[in-house]
Amino acid sequence: MKTTQNVPDLVSQLKGGSEHAFSELFKMFLPKICNVSRKMFLSKEDAEEIGQEVFLLIWKNRERLKCELSFNAYLLTILKSLIIKKARKEAKRIAYEKYVLRMHPSLEAEPESLLEISELETIAMAAVAKLPHFQKEVYILKNQKNMGTNEIAITMGISKRTVENHIYKASKSIKMSLMAKYVMPRTFRV
Repeated sequence: MKTTQNVPDLVSQLKGGSEHAFSELFKMFLPKICNVSRKMFLSKEDAEEIGQEVFLLIWKNRERLKCELSFNAYLLTILKSLIIKKARKEAKRIAYEKYVLRMHPSLEAEPESLLEISELETIAMAAVAKLPHFQKEVYILKNQKNMGTNEIAITMGISKRTVENHIYKASKSIKMSLMAKYVMPRTFRV
């Protein structure tokens, strides 16, 4: 795509908060991000989602952009990080499923057990939806996006200690919701 401005100028404008510059950079680089993602064996939908996540992070951290550095390299570094996080999350999910099936082989054959697990997930998701805004956002970033406390603190512009407090309170609230529905031992951890 042809543009009358070069990338460093657009990055400089983006750093100042220009939505037009952001839009131009998005149009210029999203196809490349998606192509690289596809080469990393992501589906078309996942590649597009990761591309949008890359640019969301760019927008949120635009004040810290360095115009003199390669914007392309910066994008690819973010992309690599997000793909690694996605792969780790998927590996954890698969390992957990294998662990549960190995420890409880009867789960595979018992629809009631699968229904109970599904019901627990539904209750937990409802409890997450009821959390206060910041607790919910921190909890989702930590447990669904697999972000670390430092990364969450930087992304949200709050202290690491505040992130830890939100995670603690959210986990405690979800645990209480699950305990209200099912009698669970006090040592149960969410």
